[in-house]
Amino acid sequence: MPHDPSFDPSSPLATELSPSDPSPCGGCHRVDRRQFLASASALTLGVLVSGCGDGIISGPEQVLDAIPAPFRLDPSTVPELASVGGRAVVVSGTSAPVVVERVGSAQFRALSLVCPHRGSIVDVTATGLRCPNHEAVFANDGTWLSGQPTAGLTALDVRQSADGSLMIGGALTPPVLGLDRTSVVFLTTLTGNAPSAQTVAIANDGGGILGGLAVTLTYGPGQRTGWLSLALSQASAPSTLTLSAQRGTLPIGNYTATVTISGAGVSNGAQTLSVSLLVQDPTTPAALQLSTAALSFTAPVGSTPAAQVVQCNNSGGGTLAGLVATVSYGAGATGWITTTLNQTTAPATLTVRPSVGALAAGSYTATITVSGNGVASRTIAVTLTVTAAGLVVTLAAWPALANVGGVAGSVGNVNGGPVAVSRLSATSFAAFSMRCPHAGTTVNVVNGTSFRCPNHGALFNGAGVWQSSPQRADNLSTLTVIYTPGATTLTVT
Repeated sequence: MPHDPSFDPSSPLATELSPSDPSPCGGCHRVDRRQFLASASALTLGVLVSGCGDGIISGPEQVLDAIPAPFRLDPSTVPELASVGGRAVVVSGTSAPVVVERVGSAQFRALSLVCPHRGSIVDVTATGLRCPNHEAVFANDGTWLSGQPTAGLTALDVRQSADGSLMIGGALTPPVLGLDRTSVVFLTTLTGNAPSAQTVAIANDGGGILGGLAVTLTYGPGQRTGWLSLALSQASAPSTLTLSAQRGTLPIGNYTATVTISGAGVSNGAQTLSVSLLVQDPTTPAALQLSTAALSFTAPVGSTPAAQVVQCNNSGGGTLAGLVATVSYGAGATGWITTTLNQTTAPATLTVRPSVGALAAGSYTATITVSGNGVASRTIAVTLTVTAAGLVVTLAAWPALANVGGVAGSVGNVNGGPVAVSRLSATSFAAFSMRCPHAGTTVNVVNGTSFRCPNHGALFNGAGVWQSSPQRADNLSTLTVIYTPGATTLTVT
């Protein structure tokens, strides 16, 4: 086992186990429960890669919360995380220990080592994870395998910053599929060379691991096909999508296609990329061509959705100058769109940025008119959908919610705590705080249908109602669910 330079075996926080000690890792340093709870001084990194747990057989005196407060970790400083498959146990202050694993070149996952059964600290072994209390065995991804029946280990949120550091902690949130742009335009002429390839960066803007990336290509109705090719660098985020266009024998005109990018379990669903190939005739007059004729935004009350861009090109010859964008609003509020042209001569980029501000929940429309010197104007229809404030849950991201009675845990946070959602009927849902009313610890979802507190074993049904346990407890605290039958999302407040 690698040496941990921050661990002092001579300190009162450490004891040396003799070979006769009843530990699965005889001779390893150990911090017992009481000492562990007192050690709030430092972040301990890179220890117990195949080490032992706390050796508790009868159950812990105090159960640590399975979901620690978020902390920052630089994986480049932890040798065990240098390669894929490497694992390290991290302790931040008095929080429960966490095992961090590198599962890809730029992907990590983290699991709380608090056993869901009785709250003991789970051992990290070369083959998986094992609780020393009643021998529950878990896979490296936290899935329960054998021994004492219990829920899987609690997965934690992991987000990677631009500097490569990780923010670890809090309830696991689903991945969010992010693209660095939503449209791509290729320009060429009847006598010109093939346009240069362009790339789109694909990132996980949420939590967890974004894998299963796939792309599909659909050409515009009634148009020629085969002019666009796609190449995905890898099937997990971060990834790069390379697009290449070939004119071939295409005549003058604007050719369009839609690329759909999907990922496993993303909360925002598949994302689309608008692609156009503009074949110009330099002998014809200048003409204004936009990369899209419609934009759609969705955002909660009080938030600011990401901006979208529209490419403004000259589909003819000569020079297209004097580009101007103006906005007219539909019924309702005005002033919620800002437009910016990076230059007034084509090719130019128009950035459209809505501002929800104090807008009430509802749907708002506007029309952007782009004009230029001596050419016909073009318009863009804009729709802004403002949803009620709260946690927006995409149903497709949680398979358990497809069936009545299904329960999905840790779908996000409300009021600083993890939230569970259950499907009560074909048209209704309920949501609960996952904090046990008795112990305050985070309850676990059992078999996708009910809840169990790891502290005193309190059981709650899918409606959050207490069923039984050695310790009497109130029902789980309910939250408000806003759902329109047939919708793909619901909102928890």
